[in-house]
Amino acid sequence: MTRTLTPTTTAGPHPRVTDIPHLDTPAPYVREVPSTDGHLRVELPSGHTAVCLTSYEDAKSLLLDRTASRESCNVDGGPSFMPTNWAPEVLINLDAPVHGVVREFVSHEFSARAMRDLEPTILELTGQALDDLERSDDPDLVRDVFRLVPAQVVCRLLGISTDHARTMNELGRRIQLARRDEVDLIVEAWQELYGWVQRLVAEDTDHDDSGLLAVYKRRATEPGFEAVDSTLIDGTVMGIVLGGDNNVATMLSKTLYAALADRRLYEAVVADPGLIPDLVEEILRLMPLGTPGSFPRELTRPLTTSSGVLPTGEIVYPHINAANRDPSVFPEPLEIRLDRPRGRHLQYGYGMHRCMGSALAQIELTTVIGAVVARYPHLALRGAPANVPWDFGTGLRRPAALPVTLGNGGEA
Repeated sequence: MTRTLTPTTTAGPHPRVTDIPHLDTPAPYVREVPSTDGHLRVELPSGHTAVCLTSYEDAKSLLLDRTASRESCNVDGGPSFMPTNWAPEVLINLDAPVHGVVREFVSHEFSARAMRDLEPTILELTGQALDDLERSDDPDLVRDVFRLVPAQVVCRLLGISTDHARTMNELGRRIQLARRDEVDLIVEAWQELYGWVQRLVAEDTDHDDSGLLAVYKRRATEPGFEAVDSTLIDGTVMGIVLGGDNNVATMLSKTLYAALADRRLYEAVVADPGLIPDLVEEILRLMPLGTPGSFPRELTRPLTTSSGVLPTGEIVYPHINAANRDPSVFPEPLEIRLDRPRGRHLQYGYGMHRCMGSALAQIELTTVIGAVVARYPHLALRGAPANVPWDFGTGLRRPAALPVTLGNGGEA
């Protein structure tokens, strides 16, 4: 059923997302639009009207529809939450059949098995960052760890120097903050970052022979991948840079903030580190990266929903954040519970548009948070949760800083 999600007020033993300052995410649309056919319609920031699917099963049905088009929405003046359209060659914006070819092109290196092999690298980089954190006069987990380690991991994956990490992260951050009144700044940052990516792909001097840049350039010459030209490789690498860096940094920041803002969560994972994946899953379920959590699609064939059939040509928005709070699937959906079954949320998407880097994000989130928890069992925010500064961008919504006291091995 399509519905408007409203918080409940039932008290319970578990932390609630609505009780932690700034953590909850507002509705991504401008307003609800009157409708007479049982479907929830909303006005997008671009001014377009879209059907908003808020139930778990309806959102999943749209995500499973391989014919629903992202390409037709990702155009100048198209229905969007963002102030500009995004490069059409990035994987998330591709439609079938090209999407399937590119996904096959990259899937091996982003499998769960391949990502497990990356764990020693993540631990190495995290350890170095935590060493530096301890030497700081004002330790800040976001600045010193979360905005550094994922960017360094991306550099290692691509086969380039980690010296690029800080600049890459800052440019990606500017792009994904995506305030609608800062289009020129976003475009400038995009052009600088994407231009750098294009040079990396075009040249052989700045990367080694074993990283993904070299692997993809070799693979593009193999039979079956004739459709993968340099433009699609550019878009694929840009997606890795944006998604593998700032997206992971965002969820690291939100997860640790939630745990430190409500000490019950942090103390639970200190007492039992086996609960860290459950904490990660719950914050992923409850928290989109930014405000929207997904993108509008145009139907190229009718879609059956719980409120009736939507016709071809309808613009439809899968409201993932609402779907992940559907009480028929997640009882007491606003509670952060570490005893829920894993793997049911839709935050990574579903079907053909499931996030290519979900296994990378998962191993980084659990590994980095595990290293922090093991090293700093008495970690605490340096100040009240309500005073933690936030970035309230459309594409990224997260703590801008996490000033902390380490409690041991560092600041008292």
